[in-house]
Amino acid sequence: MSWFRRLLGSPRARRGVAASAVVLAVGGLVLARSPVAKTTFGEALLAGQNGAEFSGPGARGTLSLSHELTPSGGREDIFAELRLRANDERMVAEERAPLSLAIVFDTSGSMSGEKIETSKRSVRTLIERMRDDDEVAFVRYDSNHSLVQSLARVGRVRQELLHNISDLQASGGTNIPPALRAGVRELSRASGSRVRRVVLVSDGLDSTRAEAESIARSATDEQVTVSALGIGLDFDEGYMAAVSSAGRGNFGFVRDAVALAGFLQRELDETATTVVTDARARLTLPAGMRFVRAVGADANVLGDEVELRIGSLFAGDERRVIVQLTADAEHGQRLDLASQVSWRHVRGDQARAILPALRVTGERDRRLVLERRDGAVLASATSALASLRQLAATEAFSRGDTATAQRLLDENLAELEQSAAAAPQAARPALERQRAEVAEAKSAFAAPAASPKAREASKTSAEKNSANLSRSAF
Repeated sequence: MSWFRRLLGSPRARRGVAASAVVLAVGGLVLARSPVAKTTFGEALLAGQNGAEFSGPGARGTLSLSHELTPSGGREDIFAELRLRANDERMVAEERAPLSLAIVFDTSGSMSGEKIETSKRSVRTLIERMRDDDEVAFVRYDSNHSLVQSLARVGRVRQELLHNISDLQASGGTNIPPALRAGVRELSRASGSRVRRVVLVSDGLDSTRAEAESIARSATDEQVTVSALGIGLDFDEGYMAAVSSAGRGNFGFVRDAVALAGFLQRELDETATTVVTDARARLTLPAGMRFVRAVGADANVLGDEVELRIGSLFAGDERRVIVQLTADAEHGQRLDLASQVSWRHVRGDQARAILPALRVTGERDRRLVLERRDGAVLASATSALASLRQLAATEAFSRGDTATAQRLLDENLAELEQSAAAAPQAARPALERQRAEVAEAKSAFAAPAASPKAREASKTSAEKNSANLSRSAF
């Protein structure tokens, strides 16, 4: 707690902590347990230059701003970084949350041969490992789709489902949205206490990305997580990464069907050890502050309110959300950012942490503005924005626009190098690793877009940078 002792050494900070106590007394951390409502107060102490900590059942986190001061007389980009970490509650098998899993499986013609046989074995192994009281649904698709297994207890349907999966054959084209919608619809029948996840598997191309994204995004309203896995070198990584991002799940790439089992096992493990669901944050922006974008969460903006939908977290998982804002304040003008974070613990508790307002003040002395910035938050924001740019580069490269891809890669190299030079010592290694990944992609993208080396590099880069949007992955 050395940072806390240093913090209390400042009269200004002592006044801030006292003010935080008043905020907690009024709002604080509110817990509701059904059927009897219960209220409890948690910690929310100022931390670092301009931030707050919070905690509650199953999770804890921080909200920090990159700036304490903003140049007066002009707009300045500032960043809010929210980190939410689920407690490392390694629940024993008897206590873990019951789960409902829907598998949406590609049986198009491109899956024929050993690929579909290996994939079927992986899916069969997953179902054999599920508990009898878990629930499973299975949807197969090609040009059309069919419900192989409606949502049911695994113990009741396991043997019949294993047999039906063995009988699947590959043929036809690829039409993802109707199958994805069917998988989500099946999970709507699961009881409210279950952790729900859809796993989409595909090896092909589809031109319906916007529709699939919309389905995945809507699924999160029902506390359904959507993950997406691409097999081989012919699928559209931009499509699958976008679906998983909208569904607040994982995007994975495996070069062949042999590695599918590992991805499916990870999905089962994460679902089975989920601690927190329906995590959200709400920011209330003061006059003079504007929302630009959010990375790591879906943002819904209504007037001066910004709601951030984060999703579910498994044991030990940490999610990162970067919110880009602009501030415009006169010298001495104070902009107070109000916020709250809410989530549901899988055992029933609901939590709402009301944080003390974070303040940005207009300042005419630009040297002082620079001195009072939080370098760690700026480094984190640079990393997340670089991953957005990297994903745009992989998509440009995949459609044959190598000039745009190389330009975006060059921008990333420059931004990451500059940020690493200015970042605190602890933040530099991650930025340097990310810059090395960009350099590797730039070298690989010098090859023809259709070459196996370039296609694999594009998909590997998309997988890594997709993960870095909502978690620190470098």
